[in-house]
Amino acid sequence: MGIGETPVSQDVNDVFQAELFSDWTVAEDGLTWTFNIRKGVPFHKGYGEVTSEDVIWYFEEFGSPESLNGHARHVRRLLLDAEGSPIQALDDYTVQASTSLPQFDMLLRLARPNIGAITSKRQAVELGDEAAAQDGAATGPWEIVEHLSGSYWRMKAVEGHWRKTPDFAELYFYNIPEESTRVANFQTGKLDTMQMALDSKPVIDQVEDIEYMRVAFGGTLQVSLGLGNFHIPELERPAWDPELPWVSASHDVNSEEWERARKVRLAMAMAIDKELIVETLLRGVGNTLAAWGWEANMHRLPEDMQEREYNPEKAMQLLAEAGYPDGFEITLTPDIRGIPSEVEACEAVAVMWESVGIRTRVNRVPYATIAPVYRVREYTGANCHGTAGVSDPMNLLGNAFSSNASGIIGFEHPQLDELLERASRIVDDEERYKVAVEAARFIWDNVVDEALYSVDILWPLSAKVQDWGQYLEHGDRRYLTGTEYAKHR
Repeated sequence: MGIGETPVSQDVNDVFQAELFSDWTVAEDGLTWTFNIRKGVPFHKGYGEVTSEDVIWYFEEFGSPESLNGHARHVRRLLLDAEGSPIQALDDYTVQASTSLPQFDMLLRLARPNIGAITSKRQAVELGDEAAAQDGAATGPWEIVEHLSGSYWRMKAVEGHWRKTPDFAELYFYNIPEESTRVANFQTGKLDTMQMALDSKPVIDQVEDIEYMRVAFGGTLQVSLGLGNFHIPELERPAWDPELPWVSASHDVNSEEWERARKVRLAMAMAIDKELIVETLLRGVGNTLAAWGWEANMHRLPEDMQEREYNPEKAMQLLAEAGYPDGFEITLTPDIRGIPSEVEACEAVAVMWESVGIRTRVNRVPYATIAPVYRVREYTGANCHGTAGVSDPMNLLGNAFSSNASGIIGFEHPQLDELLERASRIVDDEERYKVAVEAARFIWDNVVDEALYSVDILWPLSAKVQDWGQYLEHGDRRYLTGTEYAKHR
């Protein structure tokens, strides 16, 4: 929202830019990172300027074992590595951290708005964590004036902000869960932009002087076919039910059990008409996607991985070969994550599976309810999971398919673990992509998941506001950022 600022940012070309950190260096061995903090950047509400003490305190709090944030483990891995050298101050404006192994994603993580918005240690000490969290003193171009939990935030422009003073004096953010209410408020001029479902576009198009700010590859959606896939005793995971058709009782990729389950997953993938989903649900602002996480890098993948064949007849043949000529039953859960048409697309997949004999029950529960079940590997169905588009596929693959992952996919395999681990230790982009493609090949051949589409995010703009898309930060493309650059139209 512009209240806080990240240590670094990622621009629309995915180039890293200095923000709270004025510059940085990494040692030749890729282990030690040194960050210089921009001098003279003040916290809101008179809490002094940002120093090393604030940066270290913030990341120690964020990455503590008690932290509930899903990204805390990445902060521990990158900045609090006990086997390396956890983040420490070299002076008031310089911090340094060393990792025991090279980490390619240091800057990628520091550019994420949900990881790195540094806040004041002094405020937290004086007011207590809870009060400080409600009225945080950060460094962004907007300062919180008042808020009502779950309702709205009112912010004022920070005059003389070190980076950019906003053109508007005030900024209001409203929490309006209902799409119809958001649309009505936009139509009547009470909102200048909003998170918009693509189904609402024909209505929004009728608003006088409407313009759209477009974010390419803003979101992606895929179907996880490997949830509850199999049990690997040495990884100490729960014993899933190997009787499930898409589950292999063995993790030997050359075994009969593995091939039978792989055929079932391939049938499930081939039964999905992605073109139809994009054409009918995305309204021209998305594209079919062959490999999850590769939306901005499809050119790096082999030609045979550019598109999965849609062939329901072949799907039914594969099911028969695997021993399921009459199909089977499965539960499919749409994870509601703010990706355009995610629920509707998941329901469309269910209908397509039904057409080849896979009897599908759609499990409509909030993501907050089902996510803990994923993480402890107790879910034995399939799910549709959306994420922001990523500039580097490893930023997603390591999160989703590793045995140390948070559980949104629920698939793990020693071969894939080895590839992902190897790729994550390669700092050189081109060399890392070579190994990442090997991992993508394993995922593709074994049909661990099936990517559905990438979609651009549209932010409708009222007649009062100009497009500021060139200033949006791409650390997470789902977020509305750079609002300080919005100008009167």
